[in-house]
Amino acid sequence: MLPEINYHPIQGNVLQDQGYYTFAPSAPLSRWVQHYWQLNVPLGRYCYRSMPDNCVDVIINLRNADDIFIVTPYSSAVVFELTGPEAYFCIRFRLLGHKAIVSTPLEEWDLLSNDTRNADVIPTRVIDALQDLTRLNLPFEQRCQHISTALLNASRQPNVDRRLMRFVRYSHQHVSSNIDLSEKTCSEFGLSARQLRRLTQLHFGLSPRDFTRVMRFQHALDRLKTQPRKAFWTDNYYDQSHFIREFKRMSGAKPNALFGLSVLYNNDKPF
Repeated sequence: MLPEINYHPIQGNVLQDQGYYTFAPSAPLSRWVQHYWQLNVPLGRYCYRSMPDNCVDVIINLRNADDIFIVTPYSSAVVFELTGPEAYFCIRFRLLGHKAIVSTPLEEWDLLSNDTRNADVIPTRVIDALQDLTRLNLPFEQRCQHISTALLNASRQPNVDRRLMRFVRYSHQHVSSNIDLSEKTCSEFGLSARQLRRLTQLHFGLSPRDFTRVMRFQHALDRLKTQPRKAFWTDNYYDQSHFIREFKRMSGAKPNALFGLSVLYNNDKPF
């Protein structure tokens, strides 16, 4: 089972017309997959700035069936350089949702291939379905339905360490307060601080502290989008300067500017 938490991470806006689409699958797949997205890159040299959310993305270039890669969790904004015209289709999993189709721990993925963009850990039937999508000129939602069928056929109930789930739930519940990762708190999860570091590194590729910082950032991002005039940083950060510094590291922009900018931008015109 996965931790049942109300967590819906946010990325920035793509302001180009018809540049970005999303589609949320229905149950039971929605337990593991947050949504599908498609990014259409216009002609030219572009950058796409992605923000951390502790989730795994599986992405395919719709113009090149062999270009399938995985984006694993990270702890600060990442910029991808893209040359258009291109179109990318993605499966964005929920927290630990990728374990419904992948049994290999995330930390071991790079050991399976010399090519870090190679999706060797993804089941063959899912890879085949993704590659078939590049050969069919389908509307976005119909493409999503096709891959949903393949994912359902390949998925199983995720097997997640209960101690790790306790930590994830704790991080989500205490995101508005100071998160305590002392030995005492870790013992309530059923492990030591050292064991917790090992578990989060194994399954997220992040330290416990980085995982919780990303959770706090995503909480702030949600509040900023829904309550833009409220000084909510007082609940999450030491002071306003701490909030702005952390927010800029995570998003690449200041809080008051983020949603007015496009995360897909021309390489000659910086974000």
